[in-house]
Amino acid sequence: MSAESTENTERQAPTEYVERSDVGVSLTVKLTRGTGTRDQDKIVAKAKGKTLEDAREDMEILREYIHDLAEDARQIQPAAPHEE
Repeated sequence: MSAESTENTERQAPTEYVERSDVGVSLTVKLTRGTGTRDQDKIVAKAKGKTLEDAREDMEILREYIHDLAEDARQIQPAAPHEE
């Protein structure tokens, strides 16, 4: 083996394996409350999983979280024009 081929072998980067994230199932929930431009709350949640069952399990956890978040958002009311 020549010195050049040994040097090339030593400089090669180790092989890296990357798991694809674009396969599987994605569930999206969009929640809009209110009708006016300045009177709307929008929440978008996305759950991903390798299978539909995995995505559903993640969505159940996420649904509880966005429910609490929506409850908190409802408590925040815009100030009346005369209060500003």
